[in-house]
Amino acid sequence: MPGMGTLASGINKTAAIDMQLADPDYLSSACNNGRYCVMNGYMVVAGRSDAQGIEDINGHNGNYYNSMMYAAHSQCGGSGCVLIVNPSGYRTQNRFHIHYRHFDSRGASLKHRLQSAVCEEGGWHSGGFPCGGKAKYFDGFPAVFSAAMGSGSISGSSVTVWPGSCGSGTIILVSYGCSIEHSISAR
Repeated sequence: MPGMGTLASGINKTAAIDMQLADPDYLSSACNNGRYCVMNGYMVVAGRSDAQGIEDINGHNGNYYNSMMYAAHSQCGGSGCVLIVNPSGYRTQNRFHIHYRHFDSRGASLKHRLQSAVCEEGGWHSGGFPCGGKAKYFDGFPAVFSAAMGSGSISGSSVTVWPGSCGSGTIILVSYGCSIEHSISAR
């Protein structure tokens, strides 16, 4: 791939990263600074050993997780970006992490559907979103996990964040028991 670079062994960097991520404890060993790490150009990883997944987020520790979402937003905060957290059973790592990336045409289609449903209406909306999901529009960029908990329990859910929605706001989509990561982006 152009621009990816090649390691001495001839394996491109993306393939090398994918091989490392095959070890479910790779992120745990790579980031343990007590805060978080921005890694591999597409993820923010929790630096605390007690941060294994979205199921660990609650009202007492939400600010820690919100800080990581702010970090992901600082890496990819434009209208073509999506920030993704996968639920237990739909992730390969034993450490909480947020993917940030640009979505593809499938993601653009979903974002358009979300905007059509929530930009002009307050509150959480459901019906026709992936995995029985609920979506809500927020002005600016909110404390995402605190906001998502307003939809009900987020344990076992996927949280997908769409910055630059409805002009200058954010849409949060909470989906249940699935991951939509590979259906909205090429990576």
